[in-house]
Amino acid sequence: MKARYLILGITALLLFLTFRFLLPLVLPFVLAYFFAKTVSPVIHFLTSKLRWKKKVSSVMVVVVTVFAITGFVIYVISIVIGQTILLLQKIPVYQQMINTTIEEMCCQCDRILELSGGTSYQYIEAQTETLYHNIENDILPRLSSCAITILQWVAKAGSGLFIFFLSTLLILLDESFPAVHQRIRPLVIKLKYAGFAYIKAQGIIIFIIAVITSVGLMLIGNEYAVLFGIGIAIFDAFPIVGSGIVLVPWAIMKIFGGDFYEAAILITIFLIATFLREVLEPRLFGKEIGMKPLFVLISIYVGVELFHIGGIILGPVALTVLKAVNELLKEKSGEQEGSPP
Repeated sequence: MKARYLILGITALLLFLTFRFLLPLVLPFVLAYFFAKTVSPVIHFLTSKLRWKKKVSSVMVVVVTVFAITGFVIYVISIVIGQTILLLQKIPVYQQMINTTIEEMCCQCDRILELSGGTSYQYIEAQTETLYHNIENDILPRLSSCAITILQWVAKAGSGLFIFFLSTLLILLDESFPAVHQRIRPLVIKLKYAGFAYIKAQGIIIFIIAVITSVGLMLIGNEYAVLFGIGIAIFDAFPIVGSGIVLVPWAIMKIFGGDFYEAAILITIFLIATFLREVLEPRLFGKEIGMKPLFVLISIYVGVELFHIGGIILGPVALTVLKAVNELLKEKSGEQEGSPP
């Protein structure tokens, strides 16, 4: 038992060191390997059924797939950037609307608490001015300094994409690519049906919910449909939290405002997103993962604390790795206990 916990502790330390120092260096090659494994059945079909040459098939499939995915991502990013700029431009309008609403609520609070007129609003106004002062002096300069970092990240992403493209072709064309060693094959199989299944399943579910949410928000004429749709889909990936943390309060506000059509659309989006996640998660994850929502939430929190935004994926992946190692150690200990002396 102590040996198993020691191995799990060493595994956790190795995962931390790998994600923090090694993964950024080898990420394009890791992605290229799994991408090559994904498109290899298509290439096998072209070479075996249609008698195409393997080099031609590999280049064509990789080029078409990479260009299609890259084009779609760039298109979505351009829409998100455009809607973000529009949102920033209209912040003064929304600020005025929020101030009016807050003023009305403060007047009601003054009447209920029997305070002199404007007491609550003066307090809120003072806090708001402090917040704006902090934003102007702290947050905005940081955002300006981030512009150079973003440009550097774009250039790095472009070079990484080129390396990913070449690595994928080399892996597909290499007939003597090393196979998985027999000793670690059981662990790799478990990770294939656990950690990699988690990434694939979450990606599919987030994409579907983002599309449905964006389309639903377009129906109510929301100017930031794609931006909000992607954000709500990411919230939906968090255990317990879900898309309801945004859609339900939004729908309630619409009901109080008399916009019953928009409220009905928002509730419908929430119900569809919840239904799809409940239906798709068991089918895509399978029985191999079997992680409790609390543990997933803890892994996401720890992952974000350690690896920032990438921890949303790396945290649960690390949890699935530890779960797979723990199950493998249990199986081996069970075999040793049951083996004859």
